[in-house]
Amino acid sequence: MFKKFLNNLLGNDAGQQQPQEQVTNPFQQQAARHNNDADDDDDDNVPVQGTQYQFDPHTQHGTHYTKEAFDAAANRHYEEMLADQDEVLSENEKRNLKREAVTQLYLKWNGHNYDQLVQFEMANSLELTGYATQGFNQVKEEGNPLYEPIHGISLYDYAGIAHAMAQGVPEATILKAIGIEKAVWEEVNILWPERMKEDASFGIMTKYGEYFAIAGEHPKLLNLKPAAAATSGGNANLEKLKTDRYFYEELCGARTAAYEYGLDGAQWILENFGINLSDFQAVAMDWMTAQNQQFNSNEIHHYMDYQLQKQKEYAEKFAKEQGGNIADDIAF
Repeated sequence: MFKKFLNNLLGNDAGQQQPQEQVTNPFQQQAARHNNDADDDDDDNVPVQGTQYQFDPHTQHGTHYTKEAFDAAANRHYEEMLADQDEVLSENEKRNLKREAVTQLYLKWNGHNYDQLVQFEMANSLELTGYATQGFNQVKEEGNPLYEPIHGISLYDYAGIAHAMAQGVPEATILKAIGIEKAVWEEVNILWPERMKEDASFGIMTKYGEYFAIAGEHPKLLNLKPAAAATSGGNANLEKLKTDRYFYEELCGARTAAYEYGLDGAQWILENFGINLSDFQAVAMDWMTAQNQQFNSNEIHHYMDYQLQKQKEYAEKFAKEQGGNIADDIAF
C-alpha cells in the first residue's frame, strides 16, 4: 500500500511511462498565456528597467513595495477589468479574473519575469487557487481538526511509519517503537488517507510529503534497521543522489524504463544501487522542494531532457537483456 501511495504522491506510479518529477509545472503553463495589460496606475511601484529585483523568500513579493500596496492595486485593477466585462460573470469566472489581475500587476511590478511569477504563484497557491504547494510552508496545522492525531498518531508519526516500512523495517518492530497495537495501526492507516481525501486544498498531502522527507529523523524510529541490509555501495550512492542532480535524473529515467519493461523499478534501484524506496522518495521530495523554491524553466527543461535521454538509454539496455524491444512483439 505504501509503495503505491508514495508513488501516487510523487507522480511515480509504476504504470506511468512519463518522467515523474519534471512534468511542466501548471503555474508555468498558465504564466505563458498571460499578457501584460495591467493599467499604468501605481507606476511609482514599478522599478526602473535594469533594476536588480529582490524578493521576500516567503511571499515572493518584491521588496521594493509592500504587500498591502500590491493587494490594494490588484483589487483596483480587478474592479476595472470587471467593469469592462460585457456579461455577468459567475463566481468562478470572477475568481479567474481576479487571478488574472494579480498576475498582470505582478509581472508589471517585477520586471515581467515569468519564472519569478511561477515562484510567486506557487508560494501563494493556497490563497490564489486553494491548493497548497510543496516547499513553501503554507500549511498551518494548529487549530485545524484535520491535523489532530488519530489514536495518538500524528501526521509526522504516520509519515515516519510509512518511511520505516518502505525501508523494509518489520511492521511489528515499528509498531512496538511507536507504542501502538496492530489493530490500532490498521484503523490509523485507514483514517489518515481518508482525511487526505477530505482536504480539498491538498494541505495534508503536502505536509505529509514534507514530513516524509525528514522522517528518517523521527526520534522513535531513528535507530530501527531494515530486515535486509542495503548493498555495500548504498550509502555512497544515496549521498550522491542527494547532491548530484544528474545522478538523480538518471535513476528516475532508469526506474521509468524498468517499469516499461515489466520490472519493479524501485526494486531494480535497490538491487543495483543499494537505495531503498523510502530514501529515494525522500530525496525526490528534497529535489522537488528545491526546484519549486528556485524555479527556473530553462533548468527544468534541461534536466527533463537529460532524464528522457537516460530513460531511452536504459530502455535499450533492458530491451537487449530481454532479447528485443517491446514493439517487436506487436503484429501490425
